[in-house]
Amino acid sequence: MKDKEQIINKFNAVKELGFVKSHRKNNTGIGKTFEDYVGVVENNIDEPDLFGFEIKSHRELAQSYITLFTKSPSFPQGANAYLRDKFGTPYEDKPELKRLHTSMFANKLNTYADRFAFQLVNDKKSKCVLIEIYSLKDNKLLDCSCGYSYADLEKVLQKKLKSLFYVSAETETDPEGNEMFHFNKAEIYENPSFDKFLNLLDNGLIMFDIRIGSYHSGKNYGKAHDHGSGFRILEQNLSKLYATHEALV
Repeated sequence: MKDKEQIINKFNAVKELGFVKSHRKNNTGIGKTFEDYVGVVENNIDEPDLFGFEIKSHRELAQSYITLFTKSPSFPQGANAYLRDKFGTPYEDKPELKRLHTSMFANKLNTYADRFAFQLVNDKKSKCVLIEIYSLKDNKLLDCSCGYSYADLEKVLQKKLKSLFYVSAETETDPEGNEMFHFNKAEIYENPSFDKFLNLLDNGLIMFDIRIGSYHSGKNYGKAHDHGSGFRILEQNLSKLYATHEALV
């Protein structure tokens, strides 16, 4: 049996269960619940989840950004700590520690902490995507030393997202207040293009979230903690990244 047939069979088995109780509270509950039912073990490795497919789930009516992949900057070494220390803001409860949480695009500058403006820059000459930071006060470029090499971005795109299984679910709440899911639709995306990725980036259709904090306790106290900095896209634009798209109902 081919990989695609196997994951479709797994999906159909979960679909036939009807509404099932969420296995975790809050936003991550939907992904955790579906993955538990199809037998995905939680891990942090850069490999597809099941049968060669990366699995992503969403609530049917949600129009939020989907995480394509998370990855720390390629350069320089220690980029997370550097960006946090230079441009981050203190925690309210631990002012001696800093964090840097902001979203940015390649087609416009954002604003952060009323002091800085962040923007991605696709540097075709050096074959990298840079994180540029400007001063809001005078638009002066403050830093462009951190970023991603084309090679690193293409590697994770082709390794992690070559085949994507995207699941939708109806939601309801049971009498005890638990969120319930009915996983009733799925879409299969295959063969992403790095050229398309860069084009979507240039046109502001891919967002980069930087989410760098600090460990609050333990042996890593004060060290940089990447909470999932990564590249994200709206569901409606997913098909623009892939060569093929198949809907299951």
